Amino acid sequence: MDDFESLKIAAGVIFIMMSGVWGVSLFLKDVSIVDSFWGFGFGAIAVTLYLANPGGEAQTIMTILVVLWSLRLGLHLFIRWSGEAEEDHRYQAIRRNNPGFWWRSLYIVFGLQGLLMWIIALPVQIGLSVAPVSANIWIYPAALIALSGLLIETLADIQLTSFRKNPDNKGQVLNSGLWSVSRHPNYFGDALFWWGIWLVSLTITFKALFVIFAPALMTFLIIKISGADLLEKNMIKSRPGYQDYMAQTNRFIPKLF
Repeated sequence: MDDFESLKIAAGVIFIMMSGVWGVSLFLKDVSIVDSFWGFGFGAIAVTLYLANPGGEAQTIMTILVVLWSLRLGLHLFIRWSGEAEEDHRYQAIRRNNPGFWWRSLYIVFGLQGLLMWIIALPVQIGLSVAPVSANIWIYPAALIALSGLLIETLADIQLTSFRKNPDNKGQVLNSGLWSVSRHPNYFGDALFWWGIWLVSLTITFKALFVIFAPALMTFLIIKISGADLLEKNMIKSRPGYQDYMAQTNRFIPKLF
């Protein structure tokens, strides 16, 4: 399978999935459901490409890592969404500012997220488009980086969920565990995972070097657009102790010493 065919298959998977979820969102009157399918989509791309072009040990390692990340994030976000009484406030704001949102959401929300998914998944698409590759010595440290990112974000989300479940913590700031060394350990783990996947792809084919912008884009999005910056603006307003927490704790990369 050549690169172009891999790109087309991935685009097709995203189009089918996002179109279907958009239809469901119209019935529910809630586009927040898209967030969980942002997670599931990467796994769907990896599995589809692997089945279309069965790879060697290296491609198997990459596919397993992406599927684990995909299921972890997708299920986490789906469970969180199912427990919410209303649509996420971010989407409510977009809905208010866009007349005819029911159809505009197809490209404002679902189309945009689908495009970003396709771009960020480029290392996966390239790594799974080539002939079967055996695992070499370099893939193991690369895979370890990705796995470390997955474990960090998983533990961070477990700690945050546990903190939020305790009614005594309402209005308080989580500053223990991983959250004592980074204000956003879940986002850091996410970024680390995708840099690891890019490195895994690079051990499969040097063509991955040309898509280094993919993990860079993911990092930019979770820091500047939909993640850290946006969250901190809200936290400063809603959590009286958050500015003190900001002064004591690294923003993104964990403080190790």
